Amino acid sequence: MSQPANASVNRVEPHGNRPRTDQGDTVTVPIDQLQVGSESRTELLDSNGVLLLGAGTRITPEVIEGLRDRGVEELTIQASELSRMRRSSSPSRAPRRTVSRSPSTKMGTDPSQWTTGVPIKKAMVDRFLEPLRPERSEQLRNHMADAQAELESVRLELTTRKLRTVESLSDLSGAFASAMVDDHDQTVGEIVQTCDSLALTERCVKLSVLGMAVGAEMDMDGPSLLELGTTGLLHDIGLYTTDSELSSPARQPFTDEQLWEYRKHPVLSANCLREVSDMPKGVLLAIEQVHEQYDGTGYPFGLEGKRIHLYARILNVCDTYLQLTIGTSFRKPLLPHDALGLILHQARYGLFDPKVIHALLRAESLFPLGSRVELSNGQIADVIRRPPQGYARPVLQSLDGERVELDENNLEIARPAANAAMDQIRLGVEEMQALRWNPADDLFLRGIDARVPMHAS
Repeated sequence: MSQPANASVNRVEPHGNRPRTDQGDTVTVPIDQLQVGSESRTELLDSNGVLLLGAGTRITPEVIEGLRDRGVEELTIQASELSRMRRSSSPSRAPRRTVSRSPSTKMGTDPSQWTTGVPIKKAMVDRFLEPLRPERSEQLRNHMADAQAELESVRLELTTRKLRTVESLSDLSGAFASAMVDDHDQTVGEIVQTCDSLALTERCVKLSVLGMAVGAEMDMDGPSLLELGTTGLLHDIGLYTTDSELSSPARQPFTDEQLWEYRKHPVLSANCLREVSDMPKGVLLAIEQVHEQYDGTGYPFGLEGKRIHLYARILNVCDTYLQLTIGTSFRKPLLPHDALGLILHQARYGLFDPKVIHALLRAESLFPLGSRVELSNGQIADVIRRPPQGYARPVLQSLDGERVELDENNLEIARPAANAAMDQIRLGVEEMQALRWNPADDLFLRGIDARVPMHAS
């Protein structure tokens, strides 16, 4: 839910059914006077200018009820839309549902307001009925550029002296977390599923964002979520102190000697941060353990079960998903749907924390955010939002930008589809069932590289 509107927004002035005129070309209308079925062509704001609904949102009884639950009773709309968005006559007001709210849950998207012990999920804004917003895409690109610059600064600093602070990276974790709280689906879909680069920086950002999405599904509170995000950003910085071949996007499969050296990097990463004054102990511990497996087959210490820090158990699953969907210079990426399916099949052997697996499924759905599907009518569409219930019927958008309603159009998802620009390959169910591998193995799944990539038609 969003940060509740303040008292000036909640109070409806006694002006009958006449909308109150604001300065400029906008008017303020009580939500009970909104025309169900209408669609806003512009963003809808409260009377203080805070965004409540994005452009293109269809007004439904559920939208109105959701606004009421968030403490909103008035919207500011463009005067030109008044005749279309407001009912011609206003029926008697429906009884308002009473919701008990504790002040501690009124967190909004500002990380400084997030409280220990209060699940961050309570602060998330419901954008289910809204389209993706170009301005949020631009914001996320800016955050990614900032992350690239900050991690490059860390790399340069490590070549000359020891790190003394990571405050800027903690702030970046907060920026991505804030974006996720404001719109979980667009943030996860656009950050995690884009595969423009195999560089270490981009991968660390993806891990941070996906880890926080999973942590939110596990009812993690805001301060813990920020620590989890920081762990994701910093978990591989030890690679900056090793032979550049070990982290090169163009590298070939490791030799036995290189693999031995590579598996030292979690300890190296933690050592780089031991003298950082503002480094939480949980972050330091988890950085050493991200590559530990729940069954004890990981590295560097062979820890198992709940001896592994929760942050590390979450990031281990997310890192495995990214290994599969990003690929390497010598192994093509899997379709996100198939990568998730493979993880689910391997989970039965005890490689991962079962609770983390369930949370990943809730955070992404069976057809992960940002991935592509083929419909029963042959149409190709992108997954833009998670389903409100279950895992198999997400919200879709056609390649020309139109929202696709599966139920209204009597459509089904026929199969996952590849994005032609990403050179993705499929993995069949029988192969998933037959495979046994460990994410710590540099060569896992290498045997399927020679197959012909599956491109979208």
